[in-house]
Amino acid sequence: MITFEIEHIKKLKQQDQNAFNQFYLQTVDMFFRYINANYFIGKQDAEDIISDFYVKFWEGVTSYKEDQSFTAYFRTIFKNTIKDFFKKNSDTPFTQLQTNEEWEHFEDTLVDDIDLSNLLENDFKFEQIEQAMKRLDDISKDIIYFKFIEEKTNEEISLITWTSNEMIRQRLSRAIKQLKKFLETN
Repeated sequence: MITFEIEHIKKLKQQDQNAFNQFYLQTVDMFFRYINANYFIGKQDAEDIISDFYVKFWEGVTSYKEDQSFTAYFRTIFKNTIKDFFKKNSDTPFTQLQTNEEWEHFEDTLVDDIDLSNLLENDFKFEQIEQAMKRLDDISKDIIYFKFIEEKTNEEISLITWTSNEMIRQRLSRAIKQLKKFLETN
């Protein structure tokens, strides 16, 4: 997990160029991985989104309040930059599926470890997984990305998304169930 010292954040707020360069080097790969794992767009579009993010971050970091999570702060700017990109480029495919699931009992949302291991033992092709991921809602994509690509704990994900640990556990379980269903029907 990427962490930033308080002194580094203060320098960013003061628009220190060296602090910004360090922030860039610490985050740029993470942003590329996130876009590649979730949006399946071209390299040039990904570079455009990321460069727009850094401009917005540079312009807005002076308004960051220290009582907020810094990671959640810059991730929010990043997510908003992605949304802005898709609004401007309506010809770019973007899954805007909303979760239409009915309220479920908590017990019904859990995935058994056996189910998950059986699912992972299947030899799925990348294209199948890509198609299944596209069918998930944005929040589920984010949680799966954080959990399995960035290997974050549920607690870390809850801090990033400003959601309770319990909600993260439920959403992760539901997302895995949905992926399993999507993959088995293909």
